[in-house]
Amino acid sequence: MSNDVLLIFLTDTEKSSVLSLALGKEKAKEITEKLETLTHAITEKLACRKIVFYQGNEPADTIWNKDTYTIQAATGKYLNNKIEHAFSEYIIQDKEDINKVIFILADCPNLTAGIIEKAFESLNKHDVCIGPEKKGSYYLIGMKEPLSFLFSNKLWSDKQLLDASLEELIEQGKKYYTLPELQCVNDIYDLQLLK
Repeated sequence: MSNDVLLIFLTDTEKSSVLSLALGKEKAKEITEKLETLTHAITEKLACRKIVFYQGNEPADTIWNKDTYTIQAATGKYLNNKIEHAFSEYIIQDKEDINKVIFILADCPNLTAGIIEKAFESLNKHDVCIGPEKKGSYYLIGMKEPLSFLFSNKLWSDKQLLDASLEELIEQGKKYYTLPELQCVNDIYDLQLLK
């Protein structure tokens, strides 16, 4: 096992989301579970530490085997705070033992193990890797040093998140690698991705 760490954030099905408002909580939970199953399938065999963060209630019956995955509660009020806290917890700052940390949400059905592996590989030569999401955010972000400016005053759902992040990386003199653009399941119009 390498020093690489994959942070997987699960959707909080208890909170009102666009999907639960449009389809009802039970149908939204069913869709969320399908997305989690897809995410589990692509991450299970990856040679890295895998940390699954739940938001809301801890999952009772779970596909996330505790021999393969570490399961813990996400800390923070907003998603960007939770992601920043997770990065700061798992990025080793000892320059003798640098690890690469990548974050994904379990809501991107076209994400593959190959893309995640490419993201880890890209961090050998770049400070940050980003997987652009079609609606202006990103489905993946990775780094090997804490870069808090990427999370300060940011809304995950902001359609300008990707552009603002890339601008800040350039301003800070950080090299970044862009992965293929994918689409996440954010609303009912995205459900065709699951067919």
